Amino acid sequence: MIRVTTKRYTFQLVQDAAETYPMRSQLLSPRDVARVAHELIGTEITECLLAFFLNARQRVTGYAEIARGTLNATRFTPRDVLTPALHAACCGIVLVHNHPSGDVEASRADRMATAALRQACQVIGLELVDHVIVGPGGEHYSFRDREQWDVEE
Repeated sequence: MIRVTTKRYTFQLVQDAAETYPMRSQLLSPRDVARVAHELIGTEITECLLAFFLNARQRVTGYAEIARGTLNATRFTPRDVLTPALHAACCGIVLVHNHPSGDVEASRADRMATAALRQACQVIGLELVDHVIVGPGGEHYSFRDREQWDVEE
């Protein structure tokens, strides 16, 4: 099991002796993602952005905290997500962040950042499986479902 950790100006892969949650969890639906994300960041008081790295069978092989922000914003670039994803040698990425306010609707900034990441993933051949926003009450917003990613564009 490999867990990806990031620190300012450094990057390293850390191999843990024992697997930790959510390793090996299968993320087949936005509800699965929301359940795992709520467990990890659902009650944080500031926005926290995580990336889950998936194998070909949609099982979590690693994850990384990409950014922590303020009460209502988190800043990141596609590079912040893709660097640990490429080191983890994953097949797909699920991005997830929380909205401490409880309103899980995607903001304009959420849509713009997701579009940029999705385009960057397409360029390098990784799939952005979904971007899920979770609230403290367990509710969620899935870009794949709400923005109809499965429909030909």
